[in-house]
Amino acid sequence: MKRYHFFLACLAIFIAILLWGDESASPKDRLHQFTLENGLRVILEENRNAPVVALQVWVEVGSGDERDEEAGMCHFIEHMLFKGTAKRKVREMAREIESLGGMINAYTSYDHTVYHITIASRYADIGLDILSDAIQNSTFDLIELEREREVILEEIRMGEDDPSRKLFRQTMATLFQRHPYRRPIIGYEKTIRSIQRDQMVSFFKRWYVPKRMVLIGVGDFDLREMEVKMRDAFKGFQSSSERFPVRVKEPGEKEFRSVITSGNFKETYLQIAFPITSIRDEDTPVLDAIAQILGGGETSRLAQKVKLEKGLVHSVSASSFTPKDPGLFIIGATLPAENLEKALEAIVEEVIRLEKEGVTQEELHRFKLNVESELVYDRQTVQGQARKLGYYKTIAGDLQFEKEYMKRIGLLDDEEIQKAVKKYFQVSQWSISILHPKEKSEFLKQLQLQGKFSQALSKRVRIEEKKTGVAQRLILENGIRLIVKENRSLPIVTLQASFLGGIRFEDEAQNGINQFMAVMVTKGTENQTSLEIAKKVERMAGALSGFSGYNSFGITFTFLSHHFDEAFSLFTEVIKRPSFDPEEMEKRRRLILAAIRQQEDDLSRMVFKLFRRTLYEKHPYRMDTMGTFKSIQNLTRKNLKDYYRRIVVPENMVLAVVGDVDANQVVLSVKKGFGDLRKGETPFPVLPQDAPLQKMKRSVIHKNKEQAHFVLGFLGTTLLDKDHYALEVLDAALSGQGGRLFYELRDKESLAYAFAFISSQNIDPGYIGVYMATHPDKLDRAIDGVLRELRKIKEEGLTEDEIERAKKYLIGNFEIGLQTNKDQANLMSFDELYGLGFDHYRQNSQEIQKVTKEDVYRVARKYFNLEAYAIAIIQPPMEKKE
Repeated sequence: MKRYHFFLACLAIFIAILLWGDESASPKDRLHQFTLENGLRVILEENRNAPVVALQVWVEVGSGDERDEEAGMCHFIEHMLFKGTAKRKVREMAREIESLGGMINAYTSYDHTVYHITIASRYADIGLDILSDAIQNSTFDLIELEREREVILEEIRMGEDDPSRKLFRQTMATLFQRHPYRRPIIGYEKTIRSIQRDQMVSFFKRWYVPKRMVLIGVGDFDLREMEVKMRDAFKGFQSSSERFPVRVKEPGEKEFRSVITSGNFKETYLQIAFPITSIRDEDTPVLDAIAQILGGGETSRLAQKVKLEKGLVHSVSASSFTPKDPGLFIIGATLPAENLEKALEAIVEEVIRLEKEGVTQEELHRFKLNVESELVYDRQTVQGQARKLGYYKTIAGDLQFEKEYMKRIGLLDDEEIQKAVKKYFQVSQWSISILHPKEKSEFLKQLQLQGKFSQALSKRVRIEEKKTGVAQRLILENGIRLIVKENRSLPIVTLQASFLGGIRFEDEAQNGINQFMAVMVTKGTENQTSLEIAKKVERMAGALSGFSGYNSFGITFTFLSHHFDEAFSLFTEVIKRPSFDPEEMEKRRRLILAAIRQQEDDLSRMVFKLFRRTLYEKHPYRMDTMGTFKSIQNLTRKNLKDYYRRIVVPENMVLAVVGDVDANQVVLSVKKGFGDLRKGETPFPVLPQDAPLQKMKRSVIHKNKEQAHFVLGFLGTTLLDKDHYALEVLDAALSGQGGRLFYELRDKESLAYAFAFISSQNIDPGYIGVYMATHPDKLDRAIDGVLRELRKIKEEGLTEDEIERAKKYLIGNFEIGLQTNKDQANLMSFDELYGLGFDHYRQNSQEIQKVTKEDVYRVARKYFNLEAYAIAIIQPPMEKKE
């Protein structure tokens, strides 16, 4: 019988391969490849599902190709490439793309650098012109280089304050002793300070040549027409015959290593790493399976045993990192320092158990279904599909990689996984990397890590013995508002049930109850346990989760459409009969408390939390969605059940169903599933409203960190106030790489790496603000700069060009942001819930288009009160003066 189920699983995988694996053989010949005379390889794929085009250039050079003294060069070039050409001045590229609603950006990895533009298809020619101009004609302006140098140095300092980034860099430097993967992609402060323009230009000319690049285009275009345009755009790109240096190889023999670092952290962060193979090795699918089974989600072995059953860690995961050269397998966790020894032992036990006992057919089946579903989900956006094609071509070396990978997945069995664990999980080669709070230093010194793993090794030796439709709305007899939209282009469905709730319904004593409830609602029903639900969801290749925010609470479920009946039945059961199991509740309480503690390591979140407390005196928006230590500790099962019964009633419910469904069948299913949901009376709270500030309010917290963070802002408006359209335009005009504030404060003055202008509208008045992370020495200058620029806007307004750019950005970005069923279900359900109407998305662009220069000038004068604003600051302690 087990062999029969395994055969069915393999058959499903092979059917998926036949349906999706060979893109070049699709009925419409959507995939087209060719190579220019200069060596530039081009891949085009036609995709007419949405009026969007993704254009990407993949450069086969990354930080792994740099010399030690060049560390960070590729990332530095990434910052510079869109900084101007002979044809376009500084910031004109970003401004032009964003003015059309598009997105322009780049990223660097160990093996490649990618420059990408996503834009509405009507503007595809402009996007191609800008991308080709940047790649071929960047000027590397000396003034801009110095500004970006400061920005990258701020980015390096920010990384020092981020435990996850810091830990990963430490792990790579520990495991790799000679290979360039040992260096951080961003480089070091020393190397970034030393890089000169002529050095950068020389590196660029040596590496950024046609034969080292792949140009990708996916989206709403004609293949032959786009080929002609691409050939023309890159016809003058000069080829090169230069040979490229070979990377230094890592020694084959490894030894046990450990690095323990203290810092200003609230949690202890752990990574166990060991060497594995590269992406092109035949063992890659096996290692991916092991990572999923060990630490991929709530049903994984480490999550079930080490996190939930034994309660030793707050989070745990496993990942198989297989780049172009041999990579590493990582098991990561966050935990109290006191649990470190027991947690390490428990993790090793699970690894040994996997080798000894192997995997179950159910675990294998879940992994294979997850892989199969990713093939479908990756195709939802053109940028996702372009990214996949670029990766397969440049890193995996073959567009047919996915097909061969899936064949290997289909043939995976228990014996092969056991052999791989034995082959790669050599404890003697493990590297242990730990970050911990300073106050735990003495405790950590007592740990004998190598001894513990030697014991584990000895134990192991003993063991070895469809088309888019129009949205419709229906109100059921009990008051549920149902929204259905058919989209048959892919076999995916999203269900979203939304309820008014969130922070607006909370008080200090029960702060965080919505978030707690969102976590708990999918963790057990009257008939099924949390694990049983998680297994069902994985069998459907789905994602089921609760959510909460400032104004709402709800549940979202995305899955493959052929599971609709089973998925909808589970969805109704979760909503109607959650158990709020006491044992499960204590597990989740512990994890929420750990997450609250971890917030103190995330300074950007902390400073916004401080800002809201400064701006709002009375309104619940002053509180954090996660709650406080005290409130979460005091919440009882009865609190959750009573609150849930109060807000989860038909007249407070909007249910959105979007995807590969039949609308009539959905209506029948909803009536059957939710028709008996009894009406109730949701007592909507009467909330105290805060008036705009009458004077400046300042809050400061001191933290021993490398950077200073601040938010400066004002009380805003509501979603139903017409002012919010003008504020959206103002936000778009001031945000992004092409925005005025970005240019003046980041580009010209190099005051920050992290920067954002935010206009947040809610059911009740939200806020408008500017966030910056800067060097402590630049803090006062940064605040003065923000006030100066806001004063200019208030006194002079914005230009017509800025207004038009912002409107085009909002309209174009709106189209890009609605590519997935989940995006559409989310938008329609919230718009209906908040009083805008489920079909507000149809009028949104028109309302934005109506906004005038005078409207934006008016709201700037109305909301920017520069004599009465709130400012929240987190900065290092001030040095005492003699």
